[in-house]
Amino acid sequence: MRWFRALTLGGLTWVVGCTGSKVADDLDIVLKGRLVDEAGAALPEAMLKVYRSDNSSCAFAGFTASWKSVKARADGTFELDLLGADTRNGSIARCFVLRSPMQREGRSVSAAFLVQESEVELPVLQEWTGSMSATEEARGVSVGFRSLRATHGLESDAHVLSVRPSLREAWRVTEAVSPVHLSDYVLEDAAGLQAFVTVERDAKAGSESVNLTYVSDERALPRRALVPASRGAACTYLNAETPCRLTSGALDGLVLFQTGVQEVVVQLARPVVPRKAVLRNFEVSGAMSELVLEGSVDGAQWVPLANLLEGTGARPFVEVDLTGTTSVSRVRVRAVPRETTGQLRSLGQLSVFE
Repeated sequence: MRWFRALTLGGLTWVVGCTGSKVADDLDIVLKGRLVDEAGAALPEAMLKVYRSDNSSCAFAGFTASWKSVKARADGTFELDLLGADTRNGSIARCFVLRSPMQREGRSVSAAFLVQESEVELPVLQEWTGSMSATEEARGVSVGFRSLRATHGLESDAHVLSVRPSLREAWRVTEAVSPVHLSDYVLEDAAGLQAFVTVERDAKAGSESVNLTYVSDERALPRRALVPASRGAACTYLNAETPCRLTSGALDGLVLFQTGVQEVVVQLARPVVPRKAVLRNFEVSGAMSELVLEGSVDGAQWVPLANLLEGTGARPFVEVDLTGTTSVSRVRVRAVPRETTGQLRSLGQLSVFE
């Protein structure tokens, strides 16, 4: 599933869900391409998977089972015969994703496209290793990588660094520039973390746009040892579970809040002066007037610790300095909606450090 997560980082918005098909049901269509490694050498006998959506969008979570597969020849070329009826759902063009086999090291390359012509020749699918590295530092880990521009000569190479212990991301850095410093606050004491980088770019296949997604090799990160003061703390929100999943230390966890939740309170095991907070997989819905972190001694009087809007709206991964100067025993995330629909939607972990 990592390939799909990479695809939905932001580059498929060009594929809308209701683009009309331009081909007839009985039209013979040929899909062509070539798969090579990072050095440009052919990848013979590689089995590429073809995925097909129900409409013109590839950005949806149910996009899992492959529709067809096609094997590369000795020179890395591949060819797949289709009918127009295969490429449409009623009058709507289907979005296709063609993905290379995921290598043992984790790398893959994929293309997302519509089929609107009798012959579709995709841009060369060239793998990218990223030459990933991870070096321990005094207060974290430095992750280095070689940009896609350096190996593929592309003009656009906005890189996204992801960290994960399993399928769901535990951290993400957009517009990443090598080397990326991951603090001990971000890494905590989690074991088995892997880092990889994703790059997307647009190309052309005939008159149609193709979105290419490159995923680098994975790199194991050294285990760090920082434990937040909030680890194992109780929490309060509508229908909260016990023990609290938001403070468990599972960095890839996720709580989907029920409708109407506008605050989450964490009860610390002991009072601390909070210096830093990290929020993971954090999402709100609706427009917000305020989105803040606050602290309290007694749960009655609250003092501000951080503004989570920062003029740009809520971010899914947040590492923020806290402004409190006195001990608190409770920390809360509070949303003040601008509209009646505003609420907290999800949160993976809320970690508070002294």
